[in-house]
Amino acid sequence: MKYSNTNNLDFIPWQPSTWSDFHNFNEASTIIRRIFQETIIEEIDNVIKDATHNNGSIEHRGHIIAIAQLCATDTLSSYAYFDEEAKVCENCGRSDSKIKKYSKFIKDFFPDEYKEFSNDLYKLYRNSMVHSWNLFEVGILLDNTAPIKNNGNLIFGLLNFQSALKKSVKNFFDKLKTDSNLQKNTLGRYKELQKTAKL
Repeated sequence: MKYSNTNNLDFIPWQPSTWSDFHNFNEASTIIRRIFQETIIEEIDNVIKDATHNNGSIEHRGHIIAIAQLCATDTLSSYAYFDEEAKVCENCGRSDSKIKKYSKFIKDFFPDEYKEFSNDLYKLYRNSMVHSWNLFEVGILLDNTAPIKNNGNLIFGLLNFQSALKKSVKNFFDKLKTDSNLQKNTLGRYKELQKTAKL
């Protein structure tokens, strides 16, 4: 289905209704890889490149880049672990499956230096940035610094995290070739999203 742009709008996201059907897993993998590459990795790369070209650095673009990267990790984990049952916190009544999926994706697919910080990335980075637009217990730099503890506080560079995110996508697709459970989860998430398309 093609969206008719009658209002001269400049931003029309790639709608799930435009996602192709597939006849075999190789076709599905190609489509999903394209979605990840074009709408996640390349879009974030473009913000980094544009900011660097126009400003000489990614200063004053850090919030936008960080939120995109942290939410991208959420999206990727929703494909990898689509079928995992939600577990409910006994005291608060909230599902904790989201943090489990997020943390598991980092442990399974991110470079080694990020694995031990998988819970922190969800609680102290993702939640803080998405819900409060700032960080309070950890830090982010504008460079390629690998994750380190500085006086007990976790710090890493946005450019390093972008490289780690790209590596996680590569690792995900490498494993997807042979892991039947990962294939089932990924296709399940794709089909679930495709069914929600309205445009």
